[in-house]
Amino acid sequence: MIRTLVIGLLCLAPSLGAAAADVPKCLTRDASDSIEFVAAKAKLSQKELLARLVYAEALSTGIGDNPLVHEAIAWGVMNRVRLAARSESMKKSFGSDIRGVVFRKGQFNPAVSTRSPFSRDFLCPKERTLWRLALEAAGKAMAGEKNPFIQTPWEQEHNLSLVVNFYYPKSVQAKGPYPPWEGGGGLEFIGDVMIGDKMLPAEHIRFYRLARPPADLKPGK
Repeated sequence: MIRTLVIGLLCLAPSLGAAAADVPKCLTRDASDSIEFVAAKAKLSQKELLARLVYAEALSTGIGDNPLVHEAIAWGVMNRVRLAARSESMKKSFGSDIRGVVFRKGQFNPAVSTRSPFSRDFLCPKERTLWRLALEAAGKAMAGEKNPFIQTPWEQEHNLSLVVNFYYPKSVQAKGPYPPWEGGGGLEFIGDVMIGDKMLPAEHIRFYRLARPPADLKPGK
């Protein structure tokens, strides 16, 4: 019987190992280390870096088990990345490439603030199902096909989205149902968002489009 049990455990070992590999390695930081430093030291791929941010940001919304939330956040981040690649003013505002956008000061707290309770989720994603959602969302947004935020004639012509800001009304960190920049003129609230054939209500995430395209936009390749 003991021999049978041992054989059974050996047979299970590969599957257990595969399951454990579903989530990425936890990153540890010393008290003086920034999250960006720890991520750079770990040499994370662009996709894993984006997925970690999507995972932590999705949890911070208060409805992190919704696949649409993961996908919408991933597209929002990549909208910034793609605009910055073709506009110096957007690069100055949002940073360059995925790494620069993720760690832009004052933007995504889970990646830049060690005081954020969700920085732990960025450093150490533990929920396997949610991690898969984040990873899939990152892959879709990086591939760039069927961007749900390419809606206006300008966006369709340039194959770029100007939807770059988002706010989580249900987040524990939210200071109210609306962000402080709403109504300021530079950004326009876009309402509910269709992702594929499903709707993500604005009561879950409020998305905002730049009121004007960047004047220094370079032609696409």
